[in-house]
Amino acid sequence: MPVVDNEIDPDRRQPRLILQLNTGVGQAGKAFDAEILNLSNSGMLVKTGAELSIDDPLEVVLPKSGAVGAKVVWFADGMYGCSFLSPISDDELQAANDLASIDEDGGKRFGVDHETLGSRIKRLRTSKNFTMRGLAERVGVSKPTLWKWEGDQVRPRHDTMRRLAGELGVSELELVYGAPGLGEAAAIAEEENASGSLAEIIRSSRRRIASAAGVDEANVEININWDAI
Repeated sequence: MPVVDNEIDPDRRQPRLILQLNTGVGQAGKAFDAEILNLSNSGMLVKTGAELSIDDPLEVVLPKSGAVGAKVVWFADGMYGCSFLSPISDDELQAANDLASIDEDGGKRFGVDHETLGSRIKRLRTSKNFTMRGLAERVGVSKPTLWKWEGDQVRPRHDTMRRLAGELGVSELELVYGAPGLGEAAAIAEEENASGSLAEIIRSSRRRIASAAGVDEANVEININWDAI
């Protein structure tokens, strides 16, 4: 596939971070390990061993905001320049910088909320008032298997991870790489009670529409007809 315009952010006056932030990207229903090397309000430079499509929207998990919609605008040698569907705030940019400065502890792999997968599963399970046996039965595994997941001894397989995410009320991408708050419902409630910039209001509305329609947030577009104002 050809390489297209390699400019992530045409406005060079915007804040830009050079960092190493381990996270994940999701596209076409699949989640991939990724590393953000360069981040601005409007875009990012992503390094991943996965082959991302330039035609399909994707999501990337960021601290503070969870899964954020984006699209690939150029790629070369495992590097992908991406543009956000709506700009992230300066607070979100700072949260990414803060997390990137935190070292991993004891070889454990943390998500963007600096929480291990096992800890995240346990937190979300208890927030949903599931017992270990109850959640294990709904997912189709044994209680000891769930205990090993929560203890970070083993990781669920892909198909099981998807069922687990559905029961816990988050996307597979957020379950694997970080789910700020208690999942999508809590994030929506928080955004409904908060005021913010136009970009934040648009992101909140996109999230609510996606939830009601049962589609990925990246597939929702909101357009403003400025000529009518």
